Amino acid sequence: MTRGAAMMRGADSAADEAWMRRALRLAARGTKAVRPNPPVGCVLVRDGAVVGEGFHARVGGPHAEVVALAQAGGAARGATAYVTLEPCAHQGRTPPCSRALIEAGVRRVVIGQRDPHPIAAGGADALREAGIEVRLDVCATAAADACAVFLTNVRDRRPWLQLKLAATLDGRAAALDGSTRWITGDAARRAVHKMRNAADAVLIGSGTALADDPVLDVRNVRPAGPPPVRVVLDRRGRLHAGLQLGDTARQATWVVQDDRSPAGGGAPIGSRAGVEVIAVALPAAAVSSWLAAVLAALYARGICHVLCEGGPTLAASLLRADLVDRLDWFVAPKLLGSGTPALGDLGIGTLADALPLRLRSVARKGGDVQLVYRRHLDRTAPPQRS
Repeated sequence: MTRGAAMMRGADSAADEAWMRRALRLAARGTKAVRPNPPVGCVLVRDGAVVGEGFHARVGGPHAEVVALAQAGGAARGATAYVTLEPCAHQGRTPPCSRALIEAGVRRVVIGQRDPHPIAAGGADALREAGIEVRLDVCATAAADACAVFLTNVRDRRPWLQLKLAATLDGRAAALDGSTRWITGDAARRAVHKMRNAADAVLIGSGTALADDPVLDVRNVRPAGPPPVRVVLDRRGRLHAGLQLGDTARQATWVVQDDRSPAGGGAPIGSRAGVEVIAVALPAAAVSSWLAAVLAALYARGICHVLCEGGPTLAASLLRADLVDRLDWFVAPKLLGSGTPALGDLGIGTLADALPLRLRSVARKGGDVQLVYRRHLDRTAPPQRS
């Protein structure tokens, strides 16, 4: 390859990445209303100018490629399509997007992330068979992040789980007297309400429910869809009917117990109208297996994204079971020196066995700091193919 050709290819690659980033910004406009589908963005470019663009807004509605093609009309012929996820190749609620691109006469398709779905995948091959040039894995990590919920749903058959923890600078979630409000400030709490708004369910344990009596609602945020279901793990049957979670007039509450849970003292929360009790069998293996079974049961009920706001014991159990896909750790500029740790015992005795994390972002939230981590072995990374 000549130096001039190499420079031209580099320029083309930079342009592809720039247009893909625009498509990713469009994809981010999709909310949980698209689930169980992924959020997808598409940009159609011809002669260096955008002729059409769109994103997937709701399940059952037109996909991003169809929205962009409708906007472009005849200008789509000969254009390059930048799509954050491989165009689908199957007939679902809507026709295959790969076929729509072929019929529109696009010249080239640049794809951010392959589709792992066993039924929808194959769009790239269909495009190539039709004589269309295809480039894969452009901005692949960012594209995987954009549809991380969908990728985990398809690959692991469970909800994508986001764990939120808040602590003082020395890692305390509560003071020695048990007081927890408020460790973080207003800006951090607003960020948590945005997280709830994006989730299908908010998960806590019975200890948090009894100690804090939370509402777990969404406030001061434009709704992205129905409010999240409040899910409480209550293996010991401790929850009583007087808790605020028992009020289901505006927000559903599911109480998850195992098949050996006692009835509990007093009037159990399950006696409240609208509260649904779900029994998940407790495997003989370990609590971690039960947590995995709980998530599978939630997924079977249509829950794609779970936000866990539980206490240190539940947080540690989820981490030990390798069920956490993203960790949001809010750090407040305060020191206690004693009190309850934000994270329980992980059963790790030596530094060599420490759980590896990958820092993805750092943001100031008023006087607090939000640290976002993924597990070092990132399940949303693009699959390696030979």
